[in-house]
Amino acid sequence: MLRASPSNGHTAGTEEEHYEHPLQPVGIYGWRKRCLYAFVLFLMVLTTLNLALIIWILRVLNFSVHGMGKLRITEKGLRLEGEAEFLDRLYTNRIQSMQDKPLYMDSSKDIILRARDGKKNVSSTLLVGDKKLEAQCEEFEIKDKKGQTRFKVGNKGIVMEMDEVYYTGSSRVTFNSSVETPNIRGPRAEPLKIEAPSTSIYMYAKDEIRITAPAGDMAINSLKEIHIRSKDSISLDSSKLFIKNLKVGMSPPPGQQTPTVYQVCMCSTGLLFLADADKQCQGTKEICS
Repeated sequence: MLRASPSNGHTAGTEEEHYEHPLQPVGIYGWRKRCLYAFVLFLMVLTTLNLALIIWILRVLNFSVHGMGKLRITEKGLRLEGEAEFLDRLYTNRIQSMQDKPLYMDSSKDIILRARDGKKNVSSTLLVGDKKLEAQCEEFEIKDKKGQTRFKVGNKGIVMEMDEVYYTGSSRVTFNSSVETPNIRGPRAEPLKIEAPSTSIYMYAKDEIRITAPAGDMAINSLKEIHIRSKDSISLDSSKLFIKNLKVGMSPPPGQQTPTVYQVCMCSTGLLFLADADKQCQGTKEICS
């Protein structure tokens, strides 16, 4: 507040004191400025390194708009031109090789293929291991190109729906159980041998059994007995029938010529023996026993 002085005409009153302060510059100076520049330089170097690393990764993995490396993204799925190594599980509904090229699946241990049912339980397993191929399933079936079953293994047994089955091995074929087949034929120009060195051989058929040898001989040998049974009849169809080593019922008396023609007789036990054609069949105890 200013007041006029009546005595001297000068302005009198309380004067405001003015203090002169030095001017302060605006900004960051000194060691703070140096630290800021160093930090900005470090960020620039780090960004440059990150950018170079990203470019190097893209270059090494061969990233493109079509895929990564030899992996291409197509309308039908993913296409891999080369080898692939899966370190974890692979889920897919189809794996197909390239055209005119095989598909290889390589593993350092075993290759296991599993199929699951609707309840996600394992229903079938195919294992390719060291010197073995193992399949666990309810039914194993092999089909040809036309979709016809050629080999089938199930609970009812083994079915081979083929006209002919060839075995070209040098060793014998051994069946521990029964074998059911409509026809058994030997190889061409070679004999067919059915042997049971220590056991018996049984041949059974509901209708009939035919044994033929159109191009050679047929021999049936047994250490003990050969039984041929039929509820209806047994037919031996041949232009010549030879029965060797039959016993003679009555020997001719001394001085009488041995007959050249005999008749075949049968004992009550079923044994066959020879007798003189001009006499009646009369068997002795020694012959019929």
